[in-house]
Amino acid sequence: MEKVCKCCQRDFTPYHTVPDQEYCSQSACQRERRNRWRRKKLPDDKDYKENQYDAQKRWRQKNRDYWQKYRNSHPDYVSRNRQKQKDRNKRQKLKTEASTTSTLIAKSDELIVKIDVITGNYATAP
Repeated sequence: MEKVCKCCQRDFTPYHTVPDQEYCSQSACQRERRNRWRRKKLPDDKDYKENQYDAQKRWRQKNRDYWQKYRNSHPDYVSRNRQKQKDRNKRQKLKTEASTTSTLIAKSDELIVKIDVITGNYATAP
């Protein structure tokens, strides 16, 4: 029985021991299957999330100079990242300025409804 792969949309025959198979056996499709599983698992499973965090922390400690070596060997990445950071800073500054000016649109005492009262003597109607 043929099925359509959720990743590449090609027809494939599921492995006989996995009748509910949704992804073909191509490495890119299997990688996508695992990535989707991880993204779904992380918010739902506290233990899995902690284990992933610990594993990443151990890797970072073991490879402390990874990013320094990467930046040294990829100058295009460095210049592109610098430009993107400048753009992010500019957007953040505009966002901050917009939120500040939006609070200054009306003075707080202008929000109080004022009723003009004419002074004088008033008589009630009979």
